[in-house]
Amino acid sequence: MINQIKLRVSRTIKAAIQQAINQNEISLESIPDIIFSPTKGPEHGDIATPIAMSLSKLAKMPPRQIAKTIVKHLVDDPLIRQVEIAGPGFINLFVSEDWLYEILENIIHQNKNYGRSQSNISKRILIEFVSANPTGPLNIVSGRAAAVGDVLANLLNATNQNVTCEFYINDAGKQVERLGESIDIRYRQLLGEEELEIPEDGYHGTYLIDLAQLIIKNVGKQYLQLDRDIRINKFKNIGIQHLLDGQKSILKRFGVEFDVWTSEQKIRNDKKPEQIIEIFKQKNLLYESEGATWFQMTKFGDDKDCVVIKSDGEFTYFVPDAAYHRDKFDRGFDLLIDILGPDHQGHIAHLDHLIKALGYNTEQFEGLIVQQVNLVHPDGNRVEMSKRKGHLYTLDQLINELTETVGEQFAVDVARYFFLNRTNNSHLDFDIKLAVTRANDNPSFYVQYAHARCCSIFREMKDRKIDQLPINQVKLNLLAIDEETQIIKKMADYPEVIMNAAKEREPYRIPKYLYELASQFHTFYNKSRVLDTKHQDLMQSRLVLVRCVQIVIANGLKLLGISSPEKM
Repeated sequence: MINQIKLRVSRTIKAAIQQAINQNEISLESIPDIIFSPTKGPEHGDIATPIAMSLSKLAKMPPRQIAKTIVKHLVDDPLIRQVEIAGPGFINLFVSEDWLYEILENIIHQNKNYGRSQSNISKRILIEFVSANPTGPLNIVSGRAAAVGDVLANLLNATNQNVTCEFYINDAGKQVERLGESIDIRYRQLLGEEELEIPEDGYHGTYLIDLAQLIIKNVGKQYLQLDRDIRINKFKNIGIQHLLDGQKSILKRFGVEFDVWTSEQKIRNDKKPEQIIEIFKQKNLLYESEGATWFQMTKFGDDKDCVVIKSDGEFTYFVPDAAYHRDKFDRGFDLLIDILGPDHQGHIAHLDHLIKALGYNTEQFEGLIVQQVNLVHPDGNRVEMSKRKGHLYTLDQLINELTETVGEQFAVDVARYFFLNRTNNSHLDFDIKLAVTRANDNPSFYVQYAHARCCSIFREMKDRKIDQLPINQVKLNLLAIDEETQIIKKMADYPEVIMNAAKEREPYRIPKYLYELASQFHTFYNKSRVLDTKHQDLMQSRLVLVRCVQIVIANGLKLLGISSPEKM
């Protein structure tokens, strides 16, 4: 609805500019699109446009003079209630409140679909996220990536895109070989072998002791009879499956499920990396140096070339990554989105070069960085987290600790809101003790409580046997006080907030919006009586308002993967 209003106002402003051109008051060859922006506050209008400043250079006139000329030629439009010129030339517009009541009707009629795009333009989009190595439990950094990826998929689906979520299992290469070796040492240690130590580049976490104990419980000492290489390979496969099952389990608990799980080992088994090397050979993009095979990354704007086959014949990670992305394109997706960790900034540029070298359009690939989550000690110092060294704070631990404070029902809600309430590029300093002890003050509860308050009003209405009229029988124009109109205007923004959050790949905009809407509703609730049977018409109009707030908050929380409790 707000977009329709902007479109209509845009036409009115363009007509005013054209009238000024016709009367030689402004000299322009063409009229650009009218851009709108939010105002500083309701006292400055509902929407503003900087068009006068945009035209200043083209028309060779001061922007305020252009603004005055435009306003002079604005035709009477019942939608525009008042116009002001502000600052260097902003045109602030106050919109007639008649449109507000159409917003309420739209929300009621669309219900769970309110905010979702009706656009017919749809793309097949693949989002790959988390993709943690199956060498340990998921930590809180992966938890943040899981929340961001899941909500981004929800947002894109809400804008009528066809989204597939994928987890890439890094189950090949040196890291899983070291996993097998580390399990082997733990297994033999538990069976009495002394003077065994996990190597520096192995995995030191106690979770492998637990796994080794489980293996002993199942098979006892029988694996000691196997040749070392066979035994380590068996432990590698057991470890990958066990740890991957654990990752899947906590992701499901966290409310994140993937459509596709793709194995790097299968990519390798299918000889797809060899196909990449052959393609690059045919394009004369490879050369030999220092016993290794190099890819000419500098041909694509990088500052240096990179090794793709090491002197020992092993592929570097570039090759299976290129093969994996070729496989994605071959599956027919229109857009690939990779959500990567903070140490992969340079990798995005490399992937761009590799994709271009393979002949694909790099505009069909996006790499997004989700920044670090730092565990902070109560003394203010950051705690080092390392899977190899066994310094872990896992997503499972976080949810378990939150569960002890707020219960299983809300533990995931608190964690997800916490991860989503900042921009992807912002670091999160996470003081777990502070987070747990203050869990009941988490902003997620502030938003959920607004929904629960709406539900409580309707429960009381039912208990008091008050009937709610159909919306076409309600005098919606009675919603006239500032708190009421500001809530409606805020709800009118919701579809555009979703559209922009999806377009800019910024899920944090949704919790920010919901918190602001909840704040407006709590203010209204504390000042205004809804179930006032002495004023039947006003009561019925306010019941419509409350129902709309309930719908919008529930829809927004669903996008975030957070529950909408009816009681708190």
